[in-house]
Amino acid sequence: MKILLKLGLIGFAFGFIFIGADTVNAQNRQNRREARREYRGEVRDARQDRRKDIRTGTSRRDANREFRDERRDARREYRSETGRRINRGYYVSRSRRAYPQQQPKRSRVYYRNGRRYVVKN
Repeated sequence: MKILLKLGLIGFAFGFIFIGADTVNAQNRQNRREARREYRGEVRDARQDRRKDIRTGTSRRDANREFRDERRDARREYRSETGRRINRGYYVSRSRRAYPQQQPKRSRVYYRNGRRYVVKN
């Protein structure tokens, strides 16, 4: 009887963990889907604005520049919302090998009596 109780508790714990992990993954997928939809909508709006500007007489060069800026902003916002980046923290060399990116050397800056002191670690 004790063995059945222990197995039941262990099974319940594993089931709870797996169900929790699955719902978290589904929420991330849903958030990514909404972010992707919003990104596509922003790019579509920027494209429509560019066409409208060209039709109303704005120079093509200015309209294209504004379109590129809006698209770049939309892409930045999409990346920040999803948190997905390619090769995050890795440097890819010419031979296509990925190396971990070196963290920049940090230094501490102190201000004392109006002077600036830099201590390198």
